[in-house]
Amino acid sequence: MSRSAVREIQVNGAIAQRGEVLVPTLIGDPVHGTLSCHAAPLVAGSLRAKGRDVRIAELPQSDDSGVDGDLVLYLVTCQQEDGSTAGIAAATAPGDTVAAAAARAAVDEWAAVCATRRLLIAASPWCSGALHAASAARQAASDYQGTGRKVYVLTPAAMPAETTSELNDLDAVITPWLNDVTAGDVVVFPAYGATSDIRAEATRRGATVIDGTCPFIAAAQTAAARAADRDQQVVLVSQPGHAATDAIMSQAPGHVTAVETPAKTAAVHASDTRQITVLVQPGVVLETAAPIVGALRSRYPSVKPTVSAEVCYAPSDRLGTVYSVAVGSDLVFVLGDPNSPDAKQISAHARGAGTKVHVVSDVEEIKPSMLSGVHTIGVAESTSARAGLAAHALTALSGLGRLSVARRRLTTEKTSSVLT
Repeated sequence: MSRSAVREIQVNGAIAQRGEVLVPTLIGDPVHGTLSCHAAPLVAGSLRAKGRDVRIAELPQSDDSGVDGDLVLYLVTCQQEDGSTAGIAAATAPGDTVAAAAARAAVDEWAAVCATRRLLIAASPWCSGALHAASAARQAASDYQGTGRKVYVLTPAAMPAETTSELNDLDAVITPWLNDVTAGDVVVFPAYGATSDIRAEATRRGATVIDGTCPFIAAAQTAAARAADRDQQVVLVSQPGHAATDAIMSQAPGHVTAVETPAKTAAVHASDTRQITVLVQPGVVLETAAPIVGALRSRYPSVKPTVSAEVCYAPSDRLGTVYSVAVGSDLVFVLGDPNSPDAKQISAHARGAGTKVHVVSDVEEIKPSMLSGVHTIGVAESTSARAGLAAHALTALSGLGRLSVARRRLTTEKTSSVLT
């Protein structure tokens, strides 16, 4: 796509300190009128990475007269998807040659990767169970705010960062403990469920309980309890550290063995192997569970599944979506904390498609070199992404030229059929 050459413009009414680079989010350009600079966080990130002192601000007026001004602005324009014009710019104090060189270089390097691109976004990482629990917590916090009754949301609370922020604003307490709960307070159980001990403790303290347990996990808890009532040994196909494991196991004390790898099926023992039943924990990717179930059946051919528990396809659908986005992209940005297990999992899955992957916890971490030669950008949001990160990334990338956006979600549809 075409882009303009770097223009040097005098600006009055704004000041930068010596050594400082001002990156505008809005420019009053005498040629194009008011320009939005959506890529400002990208320019700022490049400058900060090189040790420059950066300030982000609006510059609603500028002058192309050539007369010395309070700032020198370096500006490139590019076309947007809607036909408007956007700016990529940075400004410094007059005569500050070192800062000016850095500012112009940053504008140049981002202008060099302006292009017409497509953004392919994977659907939200939050399943219906997590969103149900988040809604229940938000509703409880809203209903009881100002009543004198504290609302406690038990962790781990699987919910979007935006919901966590809302709960804090509504004075809800997000906590793993019931130590401070008193009679009349409200306790919200998370999507992962709560152990039998926690449930009993909430009742003993006289709390009003709002159960946000995911229906799939609630079904698994019921299935485990029923299997224990029949004196069956339940093999729970889980994954290390999964938050729902304890809640399910607590329903059948002494009757559940959690197994996370095919090799660990050797730890399963029962006096009567016909009394072994297998339960795939909701939240575990079915493709990951299959080898474990296969190893168990190889060892104990008579093992049967717990038929009363629903199968949760959401984790498989999510990874399928990420893989599909990666296959269709030249590059995938995984949004979130690079150290979070979720970000690591979806990054590995995207790389499995043979696509280059960058984990980004802040928009300013995106560098021009990442986008060189890239025509389709995939975006997959981790559950560890901070509030608003996906929207900020989309906006920033839109400032680099025409950008079309498509969203992708793969879903498994359960149907019943009659064979004739």
